[in-house]
This record gives sequence, C-alpha cells and structure tokens, in this order.
Amino acid sequence: MFRLLAAVLAAAVPATAQAAPQKYLCDFTGHDTPRKVDDGGFISEKYLLEIDAGNSTATAYDALAHSVDGAPVTAKFTRKRDGQYRLRWKLAQVPVIVTKTVDYGIPDIIETTFTMRYSVLFDPEAMQGILSASGAGERFTSSAKLVCQKTNKSLAFR
Repeated sequence: MFRLLAAVLAAAVPATAQAAPQKYLCDFTGHDTPRKVDDGGFISEKYLLEIDAGNSTATAYDALAHSVDGAPVTAKFTRKRDGQYRLRWKLAQVPVIVTKTVDYGIPDIIETTFTMRYSVLFDPEAMQGILSASGAGERFTSSAKLVCQKTNKSLAFR
C-alpha cells in the first residue's frame, strides 16, 4: 500500500511542476467607480498577464510598460484564500507632462517622471479583474474593470 501511494505521489509531482504558465489577454471595460473616470492615460486598453500559479510567478505587459521598459514587467504574485490572484508591479521613470496655470492664466509646463504602481485582483474562474493604479506626482489613483480571456498570443506595440 505504501509503495502504491509513493508511486502515485511521484507521478503527480512532475506533472504539477511542469504546468505551463497561462496567458490572459485582458480588455479595459470601464472604471470601477464613477469618481475615478480620469485615469490620466495610465490605464491601458489591453493587458497581457502571464501567470505561473504553480511557481508563484507572473508578468504584466501593456502599452505603458512597453514604452517605459520595452518588455513585460515582473509582477509579485500571491494566491488569495478565495482562489483569486493578486498581481502587483511598478513602473519607474514614467514620463509625465504636468500643466499648471500660474498667475494671469499663463500655463506652466513641467516635464518630469514618477513611479506608477499597479495591482490586479484577478479571478481565474470568472476571467475578470479589478486593476488599481496609483502614482506619486499629483497623488493620482484610478481603478478599472478588466475582462480577460485565455490566449497563446502576445501583444505588439508600435
């Protein structure tokens, strides 16, 4: 009996360890709350999430990650008790142009950079997620709904 149990466990372990990462192509479908409608251009229309739940690793890729890093960004992955996944990543040196009106209505244009922080709470069963974004600069925060589908494709940006 013990040998049979050991053989079954030995056969199951390599199958679990070799599970391929899963790619999800997610579309931005709207803001989570009406008061967060101005996303400042920091919420992309599409996200590619690559999740390897077996190894607790993930990457995220969108137009902003492409323009800043030119490649997918490593995300911190955690599995929640309810089966949902939490992915967190940040983009440093995001270029920002801030326009402020000073005395007599003359605009003051400031070119700077800051760090954006992203978090996705993703439900792999419902194929939906909530993306939160925040950045230093003007204390920007936004929240968006994502609808996802499994894919074997990659995103390409020009």
